[in-house]
Amino acid sequence: MSGTPSTGVHGATGPLNTGIGDQHNHFHYHDVAPPGAPPLRPLADGHLRWLYLRFVPPFGMHTAEDVLTKTGSLLLDGTPGSGRNATARVLLHRIGGPRAPRGIVIDPAGNDGDLGGAYVGEGDRLLLDLAEAEPSRWTAAHERLPALHQAVQERGGHLVVIMPHSAGRLSNELAAHRRTITRPDGWAVLSRALRCDDFPLADHMEELAGLLHAQVANGRPMREIGHLARLLDEARRSAPRKSLASWCSTGLAGLHDLGARVTAQFGEVRQGPARALLFTTAMLPGGRPEALHAASEELLRHVGHPADDRPLLEREDFAHRIDEIGASHRDDGKVTFDTADYAAAVRTHFWTQLPGMWPEFRGWVDQSLRLPSLTAGERDILVACCAEQCLTTGQYEPLLALAQQWAGSRDARLFQAAVQVLGHGLSDVTAGVRFRRRVLDWATLDTGIPLGLARALVAVSTEVIASTHPDQALVRLHQLARRTSRAEHGAMRQLVTLALSEPRLHRLMLVRLARGLTLHGWSADVELFRRCAAPRLLTSPGPEARTLPATGDLRAPVVEAWHALFSHHPESDWLPMAKEWLTAADATGTDPDSLLEVLIEAAKVNPAILARLYTLSLRHPCASRLRQKIDAAQGLEAAPSPC
Repeated sequence: MSGTPSTGVHGATGPLNTGIGDQHNHFHYHDVAPPGAPPLRPLADGHLRWLYLRFVPPFGMHTAEDVLTKTGSLLLDGTPGSGRNATARVLLHRIGGPRAPRGIVIDPAGNDGDLGGAYVGEGDRLLLDLAEAEPSRWTAAHERLPALHQAVQERGGHLVVIMPHSAGRLSNELAAHRRTITRPDGWAVLSRALRCDDFPLADHMEELAGLLHAQVANGRPMREIGHLARLLDEARRSAPRKSLASWCSTGLAGLHDLGARVTAQFGEVRQGPARALLFTTAMLPGGRPEALHAASEELLRHVGHPADDRPLLEREDFAHRIDEIGASHRDDGKVTFDTADYAAAVRTHFWTQLPGMWPEFRGWVDQSLRLPSLTAGERDILVACCAEQCLTTGQYEPLLALAQQWAGSRDARLFQAAVQVLGHGLSDVTAGVRFRRRVLDWATLDTGIPLGLARALVAVSTEVIASTHPDQALVRLHQLARRTSRAEHGAMRQLVTLALSEPRLHRLMLVRLARGLTLHGWSADVELFRRCAAPRLLTSPGPEARTLPATGDLRAPVVEAWHALFSHHPESDWLPMAKEWLTAADATGTDPDSLLEVLIEAAKVNPAILARLYTLSLRHPCASRLRQKIDAAQGLEAAPSPC
């Protein structure tokens, strides 16, 4: 939870890969939190296993693990760069639990919600990163941490809180949970990471140590050592036939300020075609020559650059043009810059230093996605790089407009791009609020939602928003299911899946349905209630069961929803469901009488409905039980038995 510093070595994370090779972005959910609580972000098991293999324990980790194991909560301290974040993740990974560890995502605006633990599930492993918290926010969190610790302990979970290194004195009840770690040996961290990446170390340990010693000195943060390991590995993969010294030189060059190098190169490369190729290579790192050629030519056409009138045989070959911009062909034929991360620096220079060309850049991306020369992987990279720069430069509205335009296209390539763009925007810490708001605005359009846009909204609500803001994802899917009758986009199916994924979301869905059935006439709400209140979910034993005891959390909204159906909807809406419930009350299960009790409680103020329910029950064995419960609800005593 120390933010960027970490113990061990991290690779590139997030939806954008600025290095070489193909990239495929997949967004997954799910996690839950009630309204007002901090969202919980799952920590990917694959990433944790990757980190665990490369992890070098810092000094003090053993005592920290002992506190976490015995008390359930740990306040982890250490200097920035000592590896607090990685240590916290590895500790939670080693503890084990029923589901993946989850990080409590704190709103940067300070809307931390309730840290009292209402969202803590059984056996949860939670990570709360307060390393960079301002003093006022740390003070507020400090006051609420005891309640969170209590909730975690009661539910058999584990919590690691990374505290600010500059934090003052802790309260007595929290001080017992505090442990401090010290940065591990930098060379041990680097060598372990390189071994895991099959870097050829065995015959060159002393030579490599001499070349890189200054970069792993004790003052270096763990994040820089991790970055160096990635740069060395990329240098080796880009030029596997070169020497160890060459790999080290290339990797170390990537640590230096690339911005000045790009600025100098931009000044040297003055011809339009060369600049177009430079920009295209940066926007398509690891692209094939044919893709780069087609896209760079499209850029020249898009900006109205004069055509090259020279005969084809008099023009430079592509290899020469690539060499001029400082790139080269890899062994697999793809093109990349010789210095790792140089592509990202070039992109940043073009987008920040040429703001007048932003519309042309976006238009070029739009046209390039339609080029047959680009593969699916290359289109994904191009969209990711475009989204990266638009988000960095604050072009939220133009990016949203692109997503809306692409989602409405019949071209499957553009639809995929729309989903990607929305995914990148929703995942961005700064832009996420704006993008979630726009998804809600689109989902609540009373004028009708185009099918393509609806499909895109269902995809990002299910796969992106649900991972950090599941309650908001549920609301958006609910609005989409209400306003669109077509089944192609799958809003109702995905909504039911999300609602039934966790008891708390299930209750939230039922509360929304009860309110909607009372105040509105959405036909979708009737079908949603039928699915979310199916008798098998409420009475059958098993992992999917949601029981209906007299004091259960689900009972009140279910009763309210039935009351709304009886009071505000025609019999044709609720009759099929009532028959299902009466049939289920005949079956053996966990307290089938609870189904009859709910129906009677919802209808007891309406004698006509009670009579209709009894009439319906006459074809079921539960008729006599239903009659007895109706009599009891109306205060009627059973007739005494004859003597």
